[in-house]
Amino acid sequence: MKNLLMAFILLSVSQLASAEIVEVYQWEPYPGRAADLLTTMQEAAQIHTSLGATIQINVLDIGSTQNIDYVMRYDDLISWGESRDKNLMSAEWTAFFARVSANPAGKLVSSVQGINTDTTTMADDFADQPIFNVSVFDPDPGGSAILAEGFSTAKMMHEAMGARVETYTELYGGTDKMHYVMFFDSWAHMAQVTEAMSTNEAWQAFNSATLSNPNPGSALVERFSGRVVANF
Repeated sequence: MKNLLMAFILLSVSQLASAEIVEVYQWEPYPGRAADLLTTMQEAAQIHTSLGATIQINVLDIGSTQNIDYVMRYDDLISWGESRDKNLMSAEWTAFFARVSANPAGKLVSSVQGINTDTTTMADDFADQPIFNVSVFDPDPGGSAILAEGFSTAKMMHEAMGARVETYTELYGGTDKMHYVMFFDSWAHMAQVTEAMSTNEAWQAFNSATLSNPNPGSALVERFSGRVVANF
C-alpha cells in the first residue's frame, strides 16, 4: 500500500509539467441578470483566449444550484503560467474588469484548480460533447491511490459503453478531492449510457462491490450535471 501511494504521489508531481490544467469559476447570477452574466462571460472569454486560454461556459443543471461555470483550460503548467502573466499585463483585461466590477451581473461563489490525470488530454479536446455529469469524491487520508485505481476501472467500462471520461485531482482552491467527469453528445446519449450501465454485468458487479465495501476509502460528496453553452 505504501509503495502504491508513493507511486501515485510521484505520478501527480510529474504530471504538473505536462497535463491539462483546468480552473473553474462558479458564478451565481443576480436575480434577473443571468443573460447579462452570460454576455459578460462571453466578452471575458474573447480576451482570455487571446491570452492563451481555452474557455468553456457551462450552465449547471440537475443536482446543482444551477449557477454558471466559467471554465479556463490550459495544455500544461507552462501554458497556464504564461497565460496568467499575460493577463496581469493586459490593458484590455484591466479595463474590462474595472467596467464589469462597477455593475456586476452576479457574484463569484467558488473557484478551484485541477489537474487532469490523463497527460494526453489537451485543452481544446472538449468542444464536441456538450453534456457532462460530475461526481466528486473525497478520499480518506492515504486513500487517493485507491480511488484513482477505482476511477481507472470505472473509466474503462464507461467508455466501452459510449461515454467519454476525464478524471481530475484538485489543486489550488480545493483539498484532495477527485472529480470523475463523464461527457456525452446529448441528453439522449447520456440516457443511453445510463441505461447500458443498468444492464452491464461487469459494471453492476463493480458498483455493488464498491457500495458494499465497509471501508471504501472515499466518500461521494457531490454529483451534478450540466451543459456547455459556449466554447472559445
